Amino acid sequence: MSNRKSSDRGWVRAFLITFGMIGLIAVASFDLSGWWFVLMLFAMVGIAVAYFHAAFPGSQFFVIALANALGVYACVFQFFVETNFRSVSVPALEIGFALPVLGFIAGAQVRRERIRQVLAISESEGGRGVARTLSWLIPVFAIGALTFLMPDLALSPRGVDRAFVGAMLAIALVVFLVSPGVSAFLIDAGLLFEEFFARISQLAAAAFAFLTFYSVIVIVFAGIYRVLDKLSAVSHFRIDGQVRDITYSESLYFSIVTMATVGYGDITPVTETARLVAAIEVVSGVLLLLFGFSEIMSYMRERRGRRDE
Repeated sequence: MSNRKSSDRGWVRAFLITFGMIGLIAVASFDLSGWWFVLMLFAMVGIAVAYFHAAFPGSQFFVIALANALGVYACVFQFFVETNFRSVSVPALEIGFALPVLGFIAGAQVRRERIRQVLAISESEGGRGVARTLSWLIPVFAIGALTFLMPDLALSPRGVDRAFVGAMLAIALVVFLVSPGVSAFLIDAGLLFEEFFARISQLAAAAFAFLTFYSVIVIVFAGIYRVLDKLSAVSHFRIDGQVRDITYSESLYFSIVTMATVGYGDITPVTETARLVAAIEVVSGVLLLLFGFSEIMSYMRERRGRRDE
C-alpha cells in the first residue's frame, strides 16, 4: 500500500514538473499566433500522456519522457514555422501541430502489443543501441530539410498552408509507421531519467555541502568588494559605463559572475586592488570546482563500496 502511495506521489511530482516546463514553453512561444499554441500544446500533452498512462500502465518514466519529448517537439515546431512558414494561417498551424502527435498515438494503438514487447525488452536489458533507437529520425529530418526550399518558391498563402500541412502529414505518416522505434527511444530516455534521478538523490547531501561552501566564498568576496569602495576615496568599479561605488546587491552579482568566470562586462574592476581581488576569487572558484568535484566522486565511491559490502 505504501509503495503504491509513493508511486502515486512520484507521478504527481513528475507531472507537475513536466507540465510546468510545457507551460513555460507554451507561454514563451504563444506570440507566434496567439493563445492557440498554449491551449493546443496542453491539449496534446494531456491526450498523449493520458492515453499512454492507460495503455501502458506502470511505465512511469516512459510517459514522463513522452511529455518532455512533446515539449522538445514544440520548440522544434516553433523554429520550423518561423524559419520556413512564417505566413502560414492559424488553422493550418493547429492542424500541422496536432498531426504528428495524433499519428504517434494512432501508431501506438495499432502496434500496442509490439510496443509492450519493446517496453519489456528495453526495461530488462537497460536500453538499446543509439543507432537502432534513433534511426526513425532520419526520414523526419529529411522531410524537414526539404521544406527549407519553401522560401524560394514564392507560394500563395493557400499554397503555403497546403505545403505546410503536407509536410506535417508526411512527418505524421513516418511517426505512425515507426511508432515502435519512437517508443524505444522514449523508453531509453525514461530509463536514463530514472537512473539520473536515482544518482542525483544519492548526491544530494554532498552537493548541498558543496553549494554551501560555494555560497560562502561568493558572499565573502562580495563583502570585500563592497568594503573596498566604502574604505577608499576612489571607486573601484565601472558599472554600466559609469565609475561609481558598488552597492551590496551589485557586489553579490559581480561575485557570482566572477566566481563562475562568466564576465558579462556590465560591472568591471578599474583599480589594481579590485582586479587583484577578482583574480583571487577566480582562482578560488576554479580550485573549489576541482577539489569539490573530486570530493563528491570520492564520496560516491565510498557509499557504493559500503553498499556492496
